[in-house]
Amino acid sequence: MEKTRIATFKDFVGELTAIYKRTTLPTFKITTSSDVRTFIYPYFEDIMDDHEEVKVIHLNRKNQVVNVHHLTSGTDSGCLISVKDVLRQAVLIKTHSIILVHNHPSGNLNPSEADKQISTKLRNASKLLDIPTLDSIIVTREGYYSFADEGLL
Repeated sequence: MEKTRIATFKDFVGELTAIYKRTTLPTFKITTSSDVRTFIYPYFEDIMDDHEEVKVIHLNRKNQVVNVHHLTSGTDSGCLISVKDVLRQAVLIKTHSIILVHNHPSGNLNPSEADKQISTKLRNASKLLDIPTLDSIIVTREGYYSFADEGLL
């Protein structure tokens, strides 16, 4: 009698491996909230008045930018932010610290209650992984609002 082999999912699914490595040296150093606004503004310029977007800046131990992660896009009045997704990327890239940035298409620099809650939630969760959240920033065409500068983070 001839042995028959039954196919399993491993016969049809390949393995994917992702390797993260720096291709160029980081050059932009962030020391103040104003530095964040200067650096990140071009990422928001085209969509600033249209809809909300959330980005996470990953920094190395010298506070140099190593990555900007586009987290999510939303509507003209809101965006859903997943703390798990923020931290997953930070762990994969092995960043030292992060800064959360989003825009307000309305031009209003005052943080909403949801902005305050997600910033606090991210700060507390990232603390557990030893990846500090240095700031949470709202940008508009007219200016920016820093949670750290206002003592809310």
